[in-house]
Amino acid sequence: MLRLRGRAALAVAVLIPVLAGCSGSSDDASGSGTEAGVVRVLIPDGNLRRLGEPCNGAGAFRSVHAEATFTVEDGDGVEVARGELPSGTAEQMMDVSFREGMRQPTMCVMDVDVEGLTTPDGYEFVVGDGFAVPIEPSDDAELIGEVLIS
Repeated sequence: MLRLRGRAALAVAVLIPVLAGCSGSSDDASGSGTEAGVVRVLIPDGNLRRLGEPCNGAGAFRSVHAEATFTVEDGDGVEVARGELPSGTAEQMMDVSFREGMRQPTMCVMDVDVEGLTTPDGYEFVVGDGFAVPIEPSDDAELIGEVLIS
């Protein structure tokens, strides 16, 4: 009797992770049925940061920050997508060599997933205190487009 309980417990212990793994993959496959395109948002705020550190817009661009709401609008001003900005990463702003690890003027760059966006043509990216900028095509095949907040 004790041996039977041990085998049943072992079978349950093996089956639970297997079943959990199966249910996770079906959620991923069903999804919302729409793909997310990535739009790179460039915020040339010139804030002093170390390259690669997390960032948000600074100074005049402080409204362009993680969790700020953005919308994508078509040429008629109709909202086609909405979401929240992620945290950005500090990237080199000027073609100047600074010592490694030194704080330098940077731009904050955010890679934003936009549900259902497959082309940049005719769309505007709207965020913060009314920053409305056309989405420009990108040379990077992994991106739908780029937005330069200015």
